[in-house]
Amino acid sequence: MELFLDLVFVYAFLSVTDLMADEFRLEGLLQGVTVVLLLWRAWTSYTVVGNVVRLRWGVIRPVMFGAAATMLLIGIATPVAFTDRPGALFGPLIFVTAFVLARLVALLILTFARWGAGNTRGLALGTWLPFCASAVFLVCGTLLPRHLPTDVDAGSIRLALFFAAAVVDFLGVRAVGVGSLRIVSVPHWTERHRLIVLIALGETIISIGTSRGLIGGPPITWSVLGGSALSLIVVAVLWWRYFDITGLAAEQALEQDPTGSRSVLGRSAYSLLHAPMIVGLVLLALGLKRALSSVEPSTAHRWDRLSVFVLFGGALLYLLSLAALERRAIGLLGRSPILGMVLIIALVPVAVHLPATATVGLLAAVLVSMVLADLTLFRRRHRELHELVAPVAARAAGTGVTPKELFLDLVVVYAFIQVTVLMARHPSAVGVAQGLAVLTLLWGTWCVNTLFGNTLRSESLLARLTVLLIVALTLIIGIAIPQALEHVPGGLPGPMIVVTCFITLRLLHLAGFWRVAHHDVARRAVRRAIVPIMAAMILLLLAALATSRPPNPGTDRLAAGLWLAAAAAELASGYLLGLRIWHVSSAKHWIDRHELIILIALGQAIISTGTAVFDRPISWPIVAAVAVNMILLSSLWWAYFDTDAIVGHRTMQATPSRQRRALARDAYTYLHLPMIVGLMLLAFGLQHLLELIAHPSAPAHPQLAHATVFAGVLVYLLANQAFWWRIRHNVRRLRLAGILLIAALAPLTSALPPPWALTILTAVIAATIATDSRRSIDLRRQLREPPPSAILADARPIKPLT
Repeated sequence: MELFLDLVFVYAFLSVTDLMADEFRLEGLLQGVTVVLLLWRAWTSYTVVGNVVRLRWGVIRPVMFGAAATMLLIGIATPVAFTDRPGALFGPLIFVTAFVLARLVALLILTFARWGAGNTRGLALGTWLPFCASAVFLVCGTLLPRHLPTDVDAGSIRLALFFAAAVVDFLGVRAVGVGSLRIVSVPHWTERHRLIVLIALGETIISIGTSRGLIGGPPITWSVLGGSALSLIVVAVLWWRYFDITGLAAEQALEQDPTGSRSVLGRSAYSLLHAPMIVGLVLLALGLKRALSSVEPSTAHRWDRLSVFVLFGGALLYLLSLAALERRAIGLLGRSPILGMVLIIALVPVAVHLPATATVGLLAAVLVSMVLADLTLFRRRHRELHELVAPVAARAAGTGVTPKELFLDLVVVYAFIQVTVLMARHPSAVGVAQGLAVLTLLWGTWCVNTLFGNTLRSESLLARLTVLLIVALTLIIGIAIPQALEHVPGGLPGPMIVVTCFITLRLLHLAGFWRVAHHDVARRAVRRAIVPIMAAMILLLLAALATSRPPNPGTDRLAAGLWLAAAAAELASGYLLGLRIWHVSSAKHWIDRHELIILIALGQAIISTGTAVFDRPISWPIVAAVAVNMILLSSLWWAYFDTDAIVGHRTMQATPSRQRRALARDAYTYLHLPMIVGLMLLAFGLQHLLELIAHPSAPAHPQLAHATVFAGVLVYLLANQAFWWRIRHNVRRLRLAGILLIAALAPLTSALPPPWALTILTAVIAATIATDSRRSIDLRRQLREPPPSAILADARPIKPLT
């Protein structure tokens, strides 16, 4: 449930970066930092709630869905949080109202859960007093500037009051103590903060990929690819430094701290010191976005001193926060972050005279020097820190999803976004089919990476460098996906870039399969799989060559057929490998990965919702459409995660080895693919439907949007039903009736206005899922006490809400 809420924060962070990019001056940067601090307080409120209350059961679940919708509205209103656009709702009021409501819901849940547990005065002081004081500043910042004289800078007054609200909230928590903060589960608390760091890193990667917009039209050049690769190195080193030592050291310190003072350490090391870390990553994302949008000679003028200060300042603030966190948690300072900070400060005078690509390269060189210093000059201190966190590192590497896999998933999020951009550039049945073929090939690479991650539980230097190479190839694929079906003049051939990277990934996978296949039988299976994989490679090369010709309907159909044939060959290779290759060492890890990819696809649909109405005047139809859309996505989340995911988890754990391999292949690798396809079709259709609602006169394809929305929902629900049949060997007739009703409504609602068609579809899905959930109440009672959470470590609440 918390991860569903995190998906909204991905979009919110993207909105902050866009706000600062559109208002790229000192005042705009301060506006972005203020919004990040407010978002952080909202996020920490729900993290405290999740540490105390089990969020996936009882009435708390629909409340959390409402909180997610409110947070999405905050992200949509962020670009107008400090301005009043004519012809629209008052942006600052929408932003503040949504923020206060989101915080209020969290505090009410926490108050109810902790009421009667003692220390009521501390609860009131630690939660409500800072919130009320902050809300007063926010309300004043919203309403007061409208009544000031025209010669007064109302924007600066509003910014000052909003910033004061954020400062009061932070200082209030520090001043009144930790009466409201009681850490029930250390693994949950630390994992939540590791995930928010990953989310901020993911926002940085998405900013790298979308630095030139989400239209996919600008030509791809060597400068773009080189700048993206250097930017990825920057992000990878920052990710490595946190997850290699700092995060583990802080978790171990929190576990070993006496219970009485644990809340103090949890507040200072996590709630407070992680905030500047997130601010630094958002600034870094903005700096990289500015740099990659300035790599071409025609846009080089956009790169200025302020851009350099933002880029280097973001990295500096992140490293400073890392050093402070290490000092607070374990009383030691890693020397490499200090070296990095000194070099960054020393090289700023040089960087201001360099072009954008060279500046990013200089920053990458500084950060790589930190890694090299840890391995050479500071190896003794680095070894001491590793020995210190060895118990936590061993536990983290042994079970669950590893940080390097989550880092790879950050790029998969971006690649999924680019698939919808590809379909938007070719809004036809042929274009959608080709987009789904590209998605199928992406799915194949993700599944193989997941299989290797389940089999090879290694955190060695070679393993991390291999993951970095896979991440780089996936990022390049994502950059080129919108041009996978055409050659844009003036740039490198997009189809050949995509195909070359896919082939490289597949060769790496074949080498990996050969490495892990220790027996002759397994190696014979690998030899059998080479045939369809090589066939897929040849078909992809032919498709790339076909799209290099002048476009015409015949060529488009030929290329689409070749892409679909390549995807079919890829899918066939999974069965030709045989069951021996599908060895699942950890059922928990396997299920975690597939649950997470469903969440990623849902997150991509949320991002599509936000981007469809981004920079549009906020109106009541937009607010209503966003609410309906969140109900729809929440219902689809419920359809899978309410019972299906838990039952699948328990079935996999209880199944013998050979049957488990078949179940892992059929129920997860193959039947999760149509779920992802359905969610991607839904994301594409929702984006176009919401664009029609936000701007009715804009050019669009209403019939295609309507068809893809209904088709996406049908494919997702049918795949969900097939998954249930595979793990339980029965059919849920009520859901099947709902699917048939949706199929019947698809042609009947095609002539209705988009808001009405979307509302009818949402009502049918929500009613079907809610009724089915009510009818399966006995099963839900059996699942009431689930095994450790699929993604996060187990958190036993002190007072579940039912």
